[in-house]
Amino acid sequence: MRQRTTNPTTAASRRYLVEFGIAVVVYLVVNAASAWALRHVANGPLHYLIAIVPVVPIAFVLVAVLRYLRCSDEFTRMVHVEALAISAGITAMLAVTYGFLESAGFPKLSAWWTYAALMVFFGAANPFVARRYR
Repeated sequence: MRQRTTNPTTAASRRYLVEFGIAVVVYLVVNAASAWALRHVANGPLHYLIAIVPVVPIAFVLVAVLRYLRCSDEFTRMVHVEALAISAGITAMLAVTYGFLESAGFPKLSAWWTYAALMVFFGAANPFVARRYR
């Protein structure tokens, strides 16, 4: 019987999708429960603790990403790190630019916009970086 070998990056991708999927589902449930609880708990330490509970499943997303990168081959790591560097640079430029516009009277934006921009630019940069090396 022939033994089937699996590319380490393929195995890491499969495990990542499972871990990421579970963490996101848990996040959605915890976030919904947290939002409900925040409407029913008075301001105070418990209120703030409930507000940050959704960070716990997000930490598991981070663990899944780091595990995926550690188990991937050098090419995959290089592509992701380069795409992250590009997205971080673009996000930083936009954040600084908008910071100057805020001082000129533009409305203050939530930090969520910075996170969203980083993720959008990372997602957009990844295929371009990968294609450059093919």
